[in-house]
Parts: sequence; structure tokens; C-alpha cells
Amino acid sequence: MNSLHDTSLARFGGWTASVDLPPGKRDPSIKAAEYAYRYLKDLIVTLELPPRAIITEKEVASATDISRTPVREAFFRLQGERLLEIIPRRGAAVPEITLRGITEQAQTRLVLEGYGVESICNRKIPVANDLFKIIEEQEAVYRRDPTQVLEMVLIDKEFHWSLVKAIGNTEFSQLYNTLHDRQVRIGVAMFNAVKGRPCKAIHQHAKIAEAIRDFDAPLALDRLEFHLIESLDELTGIFTG
Repeated sequence: MNSLHDTSLARFGGWTASVDLPPGKRDPSIKAAEYAYRYLKDLIVTLELPPRAIITEKEVASATDISRTPVREAFFRLQGERLLEIIPRRGAAVPEITLRGITEQAQTRLVLEGYGVESICNRKIPVANDLFKIIEEQEAVYRRDPTQVLEMVLIDKEFHWSLVKAIGNTEFSQLYNTLHDRQVRIGVAMFNAVKGRPCKAIHQHAKIAEAIRDFDAPLALDRLEFHLIESLDELTGIFTG
């Protein structure tokens, strides 16, 4: 195999060759490339378009009734966000969700959210009540319908986002938000894969919020690290790579 094309095919051998894409209907007020981007991103982040799936410009254009050029633009944009990987002359592959990827994101989030927690506690920023309200919302969704995984993950993300936005650093917030879509995607995967994880997450969030309420930075950081890093032990054997 000497060509980039051959190498790519070998690398993605065994991946899902084709998937059924749901039909999409574009609002005329939305540009075709923007619509294709949103359409695909939603499918990828929610796992409706599963990891290891391979899609083509032609398939997406047919499903959305738009031309292939804006689809190609969407492919490149999603590749830049690490939500697709383009395979020359083949299409694009939806990235796998690996244990290494989950762990690396958790480590990155610990650095960013940990700084937020330290700042909140040291500056005594009154964010605890907001955190408890988010936890109540999580509990309500879980009690109402524990199968509403995406909704629970989005609320989960809001809890963690609150630890960052509370310190009022725009650059820091923008940096954290670059993780958003991949953070949600990984959250959906974990909540689906590990029985009881949503319930555990709610309990761990409450423990973090209690420490923040008391402005106890060391305890809050310990609990955040357990929540983000140590709790990943239960993923061993479920996610590989």
C-alpha cells in the first residue's frame, strides 16, 4: 500500500461501511453549509450516527436535499472540531470513543474545572445555590425518565460549566467551551454504557457542591478529581483503546 488512499482504507477496514441517515429539511434562511454542519454534528454528538460509521458526501446530500459542495464544507469543519475524520476518496469516519480519549478529556477538564473550583473557594464566589438547583433538575429528570440520557448529560454539562463561568474569565470560558460537543458525546456514551452512572454522577455532584458551599477548596478538588478521574475505573472493559 503506497498511496494515502490505500493507507486510509486499511486503517478504517472493518468500520461500518454505510448507515441510514435520517431525512433532513433545511430552513431556507439557513445557509446550506451551516445546515449540513448542524445536521451532522447533532447526529454525531447524540450518537445517532455511531462511532466507526463511515458516511459519504453523496449520502448526506441525498438525506438533506442539498448539493455536495456545502456537505464537503461541513465535513472539513467537523474534522477541525475532531468530530469527523475525512478519508480521501471514501468519505468521512465518525471517530471511535476510546478509554484513552475519555481519560485525556477528563484530565483536561480537571485542570480547567479545578482552577474554577479553587478560584470560587478562594474568592468566596456564591455559586453553590446555582449548583444545587442544577442538581435538583438532574434528579427530577432522572426520576421522571432515566432513559432521557441526552437531557441528563446536557444538565450534567451545565453543572461543570458553572464551575468555570463563575470566575468571569472570558478567555478561560472560551477555552473550556471548545470541549463542549466532544464532552456531550462522551457523556452520552458513558451514561448509556454504564448502568447507574447518571445516579452516581448526581450524588457526586452534590458532594462537590457541598464542599464549594463551605468554600473548602481541598475537599472540593478531591471530590472533583474522584468524579472526573477515579470514577473512570468502572469503564475498564467497556471502552478500549
